[in-house]
Amino acid sequence: MTKFAILLGLCVVLVMTSLPLHGHHGTNISYDHAKPITLTGTVTEFVWQNPHTQVYFDVKDAKGNVVHWAGEMNSPGVLIRQEGWSRKTLKVGDEITVTVFHSKAGTPVGVVNKMLLNGKAILDNRGGQQQ
Repeated sequence: MTKFAILLGLCVVLVMTSLPLHGHHGTNISYDHAKPITLTGTVTEFVWQNPHTQVYFDVKDAKGNVVHWAGEMNSPGVLIRQEGWSRKTLKVGDEITVTVFHSKAGTPVGVVNKMLLNGKAILDNRGGQQQ
């Protein structure tokens, strides 16, 4: 009976600790993958950190108002290996065109799927799933 109780307890602990790992990459819940949008703007900040890099950029809306956007991307390691990026790839003031999976909540936040820097392709997640 004691061995069974220990084994059962171990199984419960393993299941409970693995649940957050599954939810971490559930971008389909928060972002609309069916309707990607493309935006052109100016980089205001680039955060090179784990678990995901972030790019902040300003976009003018149809009325000419500036909208502050935030885009989440892969980890620095993935960007280095797959795209050849470094922490200096994006700089404040750079003009970027991004295709993002927009937040379902309607806020100016998205998962970056593709990016052009000054007209040159520098990111293509080929389907948009973060690695």
